[in-house]
Amino acid sequence: MKAFVTGPTGFLGTTLLQELSTQGWEIVAFHRATSDLTDIRDIPNITYAIGDVRDKASLRQGMPEGLDAVFHTAGSVGFLKPGDEKEQYDINELGTRNVVETALEKKVGRFICTSTVLTYDYRSGKPVTETSPPNDDPRFSYIHSKYLGEKAAEDAVEKHGLDAVFLHPSAIFGAYDKATWSKMFREVHKGLRVPLAPPGKASVCHMRKVAQAHIGAYHRGRKGEHYLLGGVDATMMEIATAIAKLLQRRGPLFVVPPGLFKVLGRLEYHVSTLLNREPMVTPSMADILCETVLCDSSKAVHEIGYVPSSLDTMLRDCHQWMVSTGMLPPLPSR
Repeated sequence: MKAFVTGPTGFLGTTLLQELSTQGWEIVAFHRATSDLTDIRDIPNITYAIGDVRDKASLRQGMPEGLDAVFHTAGSVGFLKPGDEKEQYDINELGTRNVVETALEKKVGRFICTSTVLTYDYRSGKPVTETSPPNDDPRFSYIHSKYLGEKAAEDAVEKHGLDAVFLHPSAIFGAYDKATWSKMFREVHKGLRVPLAPPGKASVCHMRKVAQAHIGAYHRGRKGEHYLLGGVDATMMEIATAIAKLLQRRGPLFVVPPGLFKVLGRLEYHVSTLLNREPMVTPSMADILCETVLCDSSKAVHEIGYVPSSLDTMLRDCHQWMVSTGMLPPLPSR
């Protein structure tokens, strides 16, 4: 089996490469010239192609003919600082369209598209399913750009017969997280500037299981179908408290009401910007941390063999990797 993977050095891409290699796949890792390949250099069965999903010519040059699968994991993730949204659209919308069109030209066997649970309308607070209405709210560039990229792939299924399967992970914890939820570990380790937790709640999932679900989607997913990947439902307070316990640090003491948290988040962002330090949250992240984003993963469990992990398992996986890379110090011996 031969796979083409976009975003191979990212949070998901690195773990997916490990899983594909373990199962004997031959892999073409499509990466930018500036990508740090440290985490994937020693993975067997990989060849490399340099390019950018925003550059269709580089995709045409890097993607071989007749692949069994394209795993499109490249994306600009998270809730960026104001003013950075254009690049997010370029990567998530234009980039996905370029990969889809190139995959059609190269006659790939199957296209696995990584989206997010946030492209479903979660605003009722009830768990979303694959039949829930879409979320096309343009206020959040991350959500809207992923939604538009997803639509480009759906259009290719309907108009050109692309054999695509869509995966929608929820909040992901695990190894190789360099910039998303690992930030919460670093903040708790440093000592929270204020012992407060956001008021939101989310389904959370384990990156290792998400990567395995991508391969399950190739083998067992149905053409044109969407699969939600969630797991444990936990409040932000419960997650932060579990991280604090793991790190042997003080956790948050209070949950902040949504309106106040949004104000505090913006205040902290502007103060950090003035002081030229990394903010704990961006304004859009402060907003999303006040939401309840839950999902039902039963379809993925039954159809593609998805197996959720416990919260403790995914947090320990992230922590052990952060210690191994020096992002966090080892815990003191008892």
